[in-house]
Amino acid sequence: MQRYQLSIDKADILRQRFIDGEYHSWLLAKELRVSTITTWRYMRLFEEIRAKYPDRLKDFGFYPDAPPRPHWQTPKYNEFVLIAPALITEEQTAKLNTRIIWEKYRQHSSEAYQFSTFKGVYIKWLRDSVTFNPAKLLDHIEPKDMATIRKWRLSNDHRLWQISKALMLAEKGATRLEIIGKVETGYRVLGQWLDRYKIKGLKAFEITPFIRNKVGIELVKERKEKLFRLIHETPKVYGLNRTSWSMTALTDVYNRLYSPQINYWQICRCVNQMGYKYRKTRDMLTSPDPRFREKIKKIQSILQKLNPNEKFFSIDEYGPVSIKIKGGRTLKHKTESPDIVPEKQKAKGFLICTAALELSTNQVTHFYSLKKNTFEMIKLIDILINRYQDQERIYLCWDAVSWHNSKILKSYIEDHNKLRKPEIKFAPLPACTQFLNVIESVFGGLAKAVIHNSDYASVDECKEAIDLHFATRNQHFKDHPKRAGRKIWGKETVRAKFSENQHCRNKNAMLGAK
Repeated sequence: MQRYQLSIDKADILRQRFIDGEYHSWLLAKELRVSTITTWRYMRLFEEIRAKYPDRLKDFGFYPDAPPRPHWQTPKYNEFVLIAPALITEEQTAKLNTRIIWEKYRQHSSEAYQFSTFKGVYIKWLRDSVTFNPAKLLDHIEPKDMATIRKWRLSNDHRLWQISKALMLAEKGATRLEIIGKVETGYRVLGQWLDRYKIKGLKAFEITPFIRNKVGIELVKERKEKLFRLIHETPKVYGLNRTSWSMTALTDVYNRLYSPQINYWQICRCVNQMGYKYRKTRDMLTSPDPRFREKIKKIQSILQKLNPNEKFFSIDEYGPVSIKIKGGRTLKHKTESPDIVPEKQKAKGFLICTAALELSTNQVTHFYSLKKNTFEMIKLIDILINRYQDQERIYLCWDAVSWHNSKILKSYIEDHNKLRKPEIKFAPLPACTQFLNVIESVFGGLAKAVIHNSDYASVDECKEAIDLHFATRNQHFKDHPKRAGRKIWGKETVRAKFSENQHCRNKNAMLGAK
């Protein structure tokens, strides 16, 4: 079936028509869109099955094996067939070497095959025409070894099982291919096992313990001691303009000071064995405030007990931001070149955005300032008082810069609390903890959305983009109420939530604030 095989569906149709007695080569060829030669060959095949295997005719998956195709009877092949038996008879070795046979064949042939062609023709002729009676790979196993081999045969040691099984099969007359298929090893390894057993017996398979060179151990120990002393000294002591050791520098200095000299990879191996590795420094977000824990617990306590008529604001200033061409990440085709940002530009102006994020409703209140000072904070507080005058109390959370803690500001809030509501209370962050300020994550989203990749014509155009960003953001959280930190709208890259483990100020997002 290899020479004229159809799809299974078409072959099944032909077989069913043959069984039903409705097989017509020309009509079936037209119906199935195949040649009449193909349908005729299938008919001859079904007739053969009916004659030789009548009980398998209705087995649609059964087809007899096709007889091997004989080699074309060319003059060159006929000459080879006449010469090959004599060449095989002359060989007295246990193995037939194909190249040696070919060289002798060339001497007797007037028009010889090239080796690449000869090899395939020769091997196929051997399989079809010559019957081999291979000699046993192992004549016998010593009776005294049988007990040990049987023990290995039942052991959990895979190597010993392979050896014992290979020896037993070789003694029984199995071929190399059969042994390899059983024990899952290679020709070379199997040959080594048989040769070793013939020479030394089972002693050839004993694994001798590895004895380490004591002189080498002392040399390595001394080498590590020298490296230990070098590593704990600065490279500047040895005239190198470096602050830390590299493997190349260690190799150069070691070979300059000590002998015998060793190479770079020996240094690497020794340093690794000594337990040394390169480690990158880690930026630690810390606060020197001695009341850090007290302030954090106060903020968390306020948030946990925040009533519906109370509001908690995270306050900060974004900027100053210069209005000029800004860089950033943008989606481009792989064939497009990146945008060019001039290193030196003349700014069209600058702006400072002072804003407050109310955590329970996720609403941002903002305005634009020319400076960062106490009076701008008072202006923001007035805006918050007018917007949230129906509230009982509002909390202000900000970092520890000077204008957030000025006497003027404190006096202004004390006077306000005596006269009207809402009552204003402070919930300041610990010193040097801008990364805990929740509004920093909102500023990061703002920078990503409207500052990066921007080229505003004026300050007013930039302000319009910022106003639209905050208006859209506030409307989103009015339509889908969420507390800050549950889900971030738009492109804010850091979760806006208060936690002492949170780093709200994303450096990459804030690159535009320059």
